[in-house]
This record gives sequence, C-alpha cells and structure tokens, in this order.
Amino acid sequence: MQFGLSGCGAGFESVRPTEWPRFAQMAEAAGFGSLWLNEEHFQLPRDGRGRICLSPLIVAAHLAAHTHRIRIGFSVLLLPLHQPIRLAEELASLDVLSRGRIDFGVSRGGNSDYSKAFGVDPSTGREHFQRDLSFMLQCWSPKPVQLEGQEVDVQPKPMQQPHPPVYIGTYNEQTAEWAGRQGYRLIQHGIQSLPNIDRIIKAFAAGGGKVCHVPIGRFVYVSTNDEAARMELLPVIELLTDRLRRAGIPSRAGTLTVADLDPERFYREMVIAGGPETCRRQLKELSSRTGSQHVNCLAGFFGFLPSDLLQRSLQLFAEEIMPCLGDGLR
Repeated sequence: MQFGLSGCGAGFESVRPTEWPRFAQMAEAAGFGSLWLNEEHFQLPRDGRGRICLSPLIVAAHLAAHTHRIRIGFSVLLLPLHQPIRLAEELASLDVLSRGRIDFGVSRGGNSDYSKAFGVDPSTGREHFQRDLSFMLQCWSPKPVQLEGQEVDVQPKPMQQPHPPVYIGTYNEQTAEWAGRQGYRLIQHGIQSLPNIDRIIKAFAAGGGKVCHVPIGRFVYVSTNDEAARMELLPVIELLTDRLRRAGIPSRAGTLTVADLDPERFYREMVIAGGPETCRRQLKELSSRTGSQHVNCLAGFFGFLPSDLLQRSLQLFAEEIMPCLGDGLR
C-alpha cells in the first residue's frame, strides 16, 4: 500500500506552519509517498484550536524546497477560483522546481460561500470546469494555444510529460464516471462516509478508471493500544464533529449526514484508530473494500489533535505500519 498525508498543512495543522517543513522531512524519511494540500478559505481557529490554512501553492513550493523525493499534491485546488493560464504557469513552475513531483488534484468546488466571495456563478460550474481543465492541459502541450485570435505559448512547461497526474475530486457519480472516461485519476476526501466513497468509486470504475490508484482520505491515529487511542482521541473527535457541523458539512450532498457526526459513530465509522495491530487490520479492510492501494492520512484532525499526539502517532505509523503495509520511499 501507499500512504500519503493530507490537510491544509499536509496533515501537520497541529503545529505552527514554520514547523511544517521539518515534519515534511520526517514524513519523507519515514517512507510516506506524498503530501497533499487542501485549498480552503476563511478558516479561523477558535480559542487556539483548529486548522490554519495558508495558500496551498505557496506551501507546496515551501515543502518542495525542503524535501527531495516525496510527492506534493493538492487535495484539491478549486479550479473556478483560479485563472486557468496563471494556474497552469504556477503548477508548471512548481513541477520544474520540484523536479517533477507535483500531483494536480482539482475540483469544481461546491462551497457557496467561496462562490459568492470570488464572484463565481455556481450554475456554470461543471461546464466551465471541464472547459478550463482541458485548456490548462493544452497550455502544457508543446504547441501554442489559441487565445482571442492569437497564438500564445504558455511557459514554462511542466517537467512531467505530457503533464502532472490529474486527480479529480468529486462527490458526484456523473463527474466520477467522466473522470474515468477521460483517463484522469480520482481522489476521495476524508470527510466522506464509506458508502459514499463506494458509490463514487463504482462510478469511476464504470468509466474505465483504475481504482487501485485512488487516494482515499481517512482520519488516522495510532496509539500504544486501543484503549489509549480511544481515551486520547474522543475529546478531539468531539471538537472536530462540532466544527464540521458548524461548517455545514451535512448540507453538502454526498458527504456526511448529521447522524454521521455523532462522536461515537464518527469514531467507529470515519476514523482508523487504535493500537498498531488494530490500525493495520482496519487499513487492510479499507483496501479490500474499496480496491484502492492508496490511503491519505488526515493525521492532524483539522488541527484539533495536540501536537505531541500527532508526532507520536506519525512515529508509530512509521515504525509499526509502514514496515508491514507500506510501499513508500524507503
């Protein structure tokens, strides 16, 4: 199996952003294959708790400068909030500077607050998303693109040819099937219930997509034993589920229901947690159920997991999970 780390700060939200490069180096040394950065806006920690979200493109450049082999992905960039040519230039620049380590995760987004703030008409989302994504890939091709009657050669070109891998993030079956038909990859976020993930993966496979490469995001916490994990994590889950409820997650189709946000149910169904043996078993069960060989660990629990527990969990994952299940960088 392959393992990545995902979140606004690649799963390191529990520590100061200035510490993220050090944690990225630790993740690379431990054998994690990838770091994934969310695009979020208007996030405000309360009472010193919760996640800090910086610009994912700038964070990606910073992490790439402090690592050598680990891949840097986006989970996901919200394409309607970006000008396609500028985004093509910035991602190609990142790919050149990182020596071909960028994974382009992208979505049309579904947050109405973002659409209003950025002046995006949500009714044109799917049509414009597919058009703009196709145009970006044209920008990365060797040939100039046609733009308002003139030829424009968008530079630089990415190191990975014909372009960095494209991962489509979606809660919609139609979009998932389209992604499979287009030859794109699929990425599934960590705030989806497993039945919803099953539904999207089935549609992706129907379109010809390769399920084994789908990064599936799950909240992951490794402790010394099952009892310790529950005692340490339940207070974190209570904060996290309250945050998701306040953010209106249950109102977004294809994610979670209000019932899913009950802390006890969330712990049972949405989180991989326990001692090393339990976590290994749950990871194997997830892979067997979905057919995917790639798990993205939301290790920081949106920044609510205390930093000392985050560091210990990552260390235990590296020592107790990676040697048995991992196929990473080491």
